[in-house]
Order: sequence, then structure tokens, then C-alpha cells
Amino acid sequence: MDGALRNSLWNLLFRVVSANDRSRTAWTALLRGACLAFFKETIDDLPAADNDAASRAFKRLFFGIPRHRVYDLFEFLLVDDRAGIKELDRKLLRRGLNPVLEEEGAPVRLLRDRLVPLSDELSIDAVAGAQETLSLFDLPAASRHIESAISFLSRRPDPAVRDAIREAVIAVAAVVHSLRAAPAGTPSRAGAEEDMSGSGAIALGTVGPVRERLGISGSLADGIEATLARCHALSGLPGAPPDSEPPDAAEATFLVVFCAAVIRLLLGRRGPSGRGGDG
Repeated sequence: MDGALRNSLWNLLFRVVSANDRSRTAWTALLRGACLAFFKETIDDLPAADNDAASRAFKRLFFGIPRHRVYDLFEFLLVDDRAGIKELDRKLLRRGLNPVLEEEGAPVRLLRDRLVPLSDELSIDAVAGAQETLSLFDLPAASRHIESAISFLSRRPDPAVRDAIREAVIAVAAVVHSLRAAPAGTPSRAGAEEDMSGSGAIALGTVGPVRERLGISGSLADGIEATLARCHALSGLPGAPPDSEPPDAAEATFLVVFCAAVIRLLLGRRGPSGRGGDG
């Protein structure tokens, strides 16, 4: 994070909190909440009755933390009830963060109140679309693993890349099993949950069990299988090479996004003809 990005993020936070602070207490509440639950600073000498002094104290803390912790701070403000921030201000931060991040060329974007290492619309759309589709089809096992993959990618300062890939591979496997186990057009939540508990066989790093059923063939199938095989090889899951070289963050991000896109494809082709149930 360079100085311009940090400055822009501070300016966004300052404008949002100050603009709706008619009672002149917002910064004192925010400072107290953040010192208690995020900065872990003592609170006995905070400027409890001076809103402007509280704003200046918060600014000193904001610019004094390591750069990766600035992202952590915004996530804290968006989701933690102890933060002391108004819900209206949270909504305005959600609305304003991605334009600032995009303008400053930041390597992260806000997705469901998490700053994730996805900086282009296609990647964000793939992950968000997979999450929405899994929710639509009520496949909680796969949904949990995709969420975990994004969480591992978003660890700061160093993402847990192998863990992220492992979770993405399991998410795809859960969807494959649910489609294989269910009648055409009806993914099976129970089937996916059964395999995640370890009581059934599961195919890792492949869409082979449902390729023909979903009409995935030719070079598309070959490309999917080759990339899923790479994911599996890096995952540390059963059947993966024991000493595979760990991937870098860029490759891990690509592979997680790829698995999310595969999930959308599989569930989009869930119909009996292999092209979906809506024609």
C-alpha cells in the first residue's frame, strides 16, 4: 500500500464519519471502540468529550499501523459490532471503498465485507457469482469451502495459498458429487454433505463424473481437467504429489477464481440435456 492509497482511504473514512456526525460524538465513539477491540490501546486517557481531538487521535493510529493492517481496520469497521460506527456510515463505506481502491490501483476489492486480492471485475464476478449460485441451490458444504478459500487468500500479510487452493478444490468436488448423486436438474445438498463428512467417495481435481451428463466435452473439458489437475497437485489433498512446489499468490488467486468459475459452469449446465433446465 503506497502513501496515496492510504491517504485516499483515510479521506474516505473521514468524510463518511464526519458528514453524518450531527451530535459531534461519532469520532469519540469510533476511537473508543477501535482502541478496545482493534488497536488494543488503553482507553483511560482518550479524549472522551472532544470529538475533534478524537478524530486526530484516530488519524495518528490509522497512519501508525502497518499497511496491511489498514485493510484489517476497514473490515473491522464494516463487520464488528464493537467498532462504534453507525450503520449508515457502514453503508457509505461499502459504497465508497471499491471506487477508491480502483482509482488508486489497489490490488484488493471489497467483496461481502472482506477486502480480497481480486482487482478485476471478471474475478470478482466469478467468485461472487459462485457464492450466489451455491446459496441459490442450497449447497452449504461447497459454499463454506469457497468462503474458506477466499479467507485464506485474504490473510495478511501473507496469504495461505495452499490452503486456499485446497478449499477451492473441495468446493468443486462437493458440487460434482451433488450433481452426480441427484436427479437431473436437482443438485443434492445431502449428497455433498455426506461426502464432506467422509462417508462417501469423492472425486478430487476433476469434473469427470459429470462431464458427459452436463455436455462438457472437447477442448473445454480438456482445459478444465488440466487446470483442476494443477489445483489438485498443489492442494496437499489425498492423491496429490507429496512434495509439490508451493504456488505463489498470483497463481493461487487465479486457481481459486478458476474453481469458482467452474462451479458456476457446472450448476449452470445442471439440466437433463446438459445445458440447464431452462432451455
